[in-house]
Amino acid sequence: MTVTESVASRVEHLGFRLFDADNHYYEPEDAFLRYMDPRIAHRAPRWVQMVDGGARRLVFGDRMNRFLGADHTFRMVGRPGVLSQGKAGVVRQRREDLEPAREEYRHRDARLPVMDRQGLEATLLFPTLAVSVETLLADDVEATYANLHAFNRWLDEDWGFNFQNRIYGVPLLSLIDPFLAVEELEFVTSRGAPTVHLRPGPVAGRSPADRIYDHFWSAVAETNTVVVFHASDDSYRHEMAKVWGWGNVNIPARNIPPLQRVIAGLDRAIHDTIASLLYGKLFERFPTLRMATIELGCAWVPVLLENLERFGQGDLAEHPIDTFKRHFWVAPFEGEDIPALAELIGVDHILFGSDYPHTDGLAEPAQYADALSAFDEMATRKIMHDNAAALFKGDSRE
Repeated sequence: MTVTESVASRVEHLGFRLFDADNHYYEPEDAFLRYMDPRIAHRAPRWVQMVDGGARRLVFGDRMNRFLGADHTFRMVGRPGVLSQGKAGVVRQRREDLEPAREEYRHRDARLPVMDRQGLEATLLFPTLAVSVETLLADDVEATYANLHAFNRWLDEDWGFNFQNRIYGVPLLSLIDPFLAVEELEFVTSRGAPTVHLRPGPVAGRSPADRIYDHFWSAVAETNTVVVFHASDDSYRHEMAKVWGWGNVNIPARNIPPLQRVIAGLDRAIHDTIASLLYGKLFERFPTLRMATIELGCAWVPVLLENLERFGQGDLAEHPIDTFKRHFWVAPFEGEDIPALAELIGVDHILFGSDYPHTDGLAEPAQYADALSAFDEMATRKIMHDNAAALFKGDSRE
């Protein structure tokens, strides 16, 4: 049986098409440059040729993005499925696992037939490089929004915020200026974006639940936009560096020391961010907000719920565990204890993400069903289609 036949057989057995909450593209070289505002073009990123091996990297201001990969052109990329989910930032990429970037990684017209073959009805589409650049710009508000707006315009043109109700290119937002954040939110939602991305962590020394951002959260609620926290080079290690004296943290992901991963890793950043949103009474002020965590696994969920139970309700109107269960959706890695997660938050709030085509993603998204053997057909369908369709498309079960 060929790979194509195997995938078709698996999808046919499931009896429905999939909604994958975590797919990626590889950005072209002009993703930030095509629509950069000429007025501040001097603060646009620039390409630099490295002397060690000839790799090309993007430099923002005087800061080189070293977090992701050696060559930001993505001419050669890792083959999908070589590593387990969540391991790309820990394990060094082997040369023999690299291949030329395929057309479907760059162009939506090539991606749609691949999605058809994979049995995907729809997918959220995230950047590869761009989720690691906001930290480099965080002390320059004007450059931050100019670069993010230029990137979002490119994304809308090449992939679409909502292309044929199948491809949802997720635009990037920043909260460092609450008024400019609203402007960018209004732009992307006016172009059909049902969801936006924020990086986890504090914002310029404030909780994202600080009332200074209420105008933004009000606009999110009014537009019925889903806020997604996706794995990224978030601000947390940089904030903790000030406390623990780590020095330079602009280093490749695979070189992050164990101590930094323990104190300020992705699990800790999303754990603390959600705790701050809950105890900051954000959902009391905006009770219709909906949020999702993508490519962050679920190992942090029992720790968060245990801490919420231990430290209690405080002066909140309801217990924060109940608030969390109502307002958040979680995408676990396929190797994690998904039945245990369902016991904690309910099967209706679990999403599936393959991370395709990344090297630590699934080569075939339908493989995720193998991790759901403990669930019945209805629960499997909810996780692999219905929950995401309802959250991002407003669809009830078809």
